[in-house]
Amino acid sequence: MRKLLYDNSFAYRGTRHLLFFSLTVLLFSVILYSQNNSGKYFHFLLVTFINAIFFFGYAYLTIFLLIPEFLIKKKIGIFILLFVLVGFGLSAVKLLASGTIFYASISPENMIGEEYFDLRLILVNTKDMSFIVAVFCIAKYIKDFIYAERLRSNLEQQQKAAQKKLLGSQFDPHFMFNTINNLYALSLLNPGKTREVIFRIKIVLNYIIDESQKEFVDLAQEISLVENYIQLEKLRYGKRLKVSFDWVGEVENTRIPPMILFFLVENCFKHGSSLDAGVPWIQINVRVENDKIRLTTENSKPRSVIEKKGNELEGEGFKNLVKRLKILYTSEGYSLLIENHEDIFKVDLELLTKHNVEILQTTYR
Repeated sequence: MRKLLYDNSFAYRGTRHLLFFSLTVLLFSVILYSQNNSGKYFHFLLVTFINAIFFFGYAYLTIFLLIPEFLIKKKIGIFILLFVLVGFGLSAVKLLASGTIFYASISPENMIGEEYFDLRLILVNTKDMSFIVAVFCIAKYIKDFIYAERLRSNLEQQQKAAQKKLLGSQFDPHFMFNTINNLYALSLLNPGKTREVIFRIKIVLNYIIDESQKEFVDLAQEISLVENYIQLEKLRYGKRLKVSFDWVGEVENTRIPPMILFFLVENCFKHGSSLDAGVPWIQINVRVENDKIRLTTENSKPRSVIEKKGNELEGEGFKNLVKRLKILYTSEGYSLLIENHEDIFKVDLELLTKHNVEILQTTYR
């Protein structure tokens, strides 16, 4: 049924038009027959069929020729003139071909004997037929508009879903290269620890491949991912790196977009610790309270970054984060504050829980 209504292939469009034509002829032939006390039904069916051919011809000429060539191109005066002239001409020809005008099915008392080519009849028929064709055209374009809006909405949803997957799965590939190099060095210096490292790598990769494709995951999963990621990064820094990671609240049953916390922590390593030859430090805090999730990360800034006075906000990572947040939340659904001090870089991200996000999205829909 859905294909019959909306599919624009030749077969389905032809079937729709044929069904509509047949139903129109049957409906008005029955009305015309019921309003006349004499005559056979076949006669009224034939009369209605002939009138319907002219009516549909008028409608198709208007929809597929007059509207595209004149109305859409804003030649309104020419469109109105041609619309009326075509209606008048078809009415005249129709009265020569049929002894009963179309509106007789509704107002048979207005018929005038055998004077088929009466000017008054032609004008009345033109008026009635033009009105019905105009309503028909409006209904057709309303249907097309609804179909186009539905198609646009579906494409928009598909685009958002694809963009969410793309933005959600992005992470710094240098992390994997560094980890593999560290794993190789570890296999030479401390072979007994390689099994633990491989296990952690497997957890991180499985999460990036599988869980990052979901819209929301448990906050506890994201925390577990970050814990494994930090342990892997510590291979590179050893004891000189100071990392503090704390969380408070109900993290087991709280949902969060995947890779959000991971990105914030990864950014601390990428733009802070990886460039710091001294004693870098990172602080990560996760707090769940009052139906809100607050993610805070702070990292020391190495001297090379301080001297360049760079702005991490200009990086593609934060631009992608903002894009993703705008897709998943309304402007009231999140708050992102970035503080770029001389020697400290701090990010404070506050999110509504998944339940409140759904309420907010329903409200603004």
